[in-house]
Amino acid sequence: MANTLHDLDPDTIKTLQDLTRVLHDSQNALTDAGAQVSDPQAAQLFYDLGTKRAKMEHELRQFIETNQDEAPSGGTMMGNLQTMWMELRTSLSGGDATVVLNEMERLEDFIVAEYKRLLPKVAGSPLTSLLNSQFAEVKEGHDRVRDLRDLKREQSS
Repeated sequence: MANTLHDLDPDTIKTLQDLTRVLHDSQNALTDAGAQVSDPQAAQLFYDLGTKRAKMEHELRQFIETNQDEAPSGGTMMGNLQTMWMELRTSLSGGDATVVLNEMERLEDFIVAEYKRLLPKVAGSPLTSLLNSQFAEVKEGHDRVRDLRDLKREQSS
């Protein structure tokens, strides 16, 4: 494995490209949810997390491009399908915060799982610190979505 940020090995670059796509998907889903949900507290949470995911994606894109490789310009097919499903559920519920928060928590589970899957592939890389920091931020975002979902469930009971 390469030992500088400007000479990352191909496997590390591939992992960064995969994470970039997942972050792109997450940012799009969060932004869309923020625009569709009727609850201002949930909308603000989604916009805040979407902004953080866009920043994280940008950080990874910079490392990919610094290594003379091409950063992905979009997300994944699965991410597009998940976003469409979430938009349908949101539309059918009339923007009900509990429904949207349920869907977003499920999507947050996915991004947490992706980080868990991909982090071991870059262990020992010069990017380990950055990726662990991003993972902690992703987990914190997941927990905020979950906690707000639980609060809204309690309020509607």
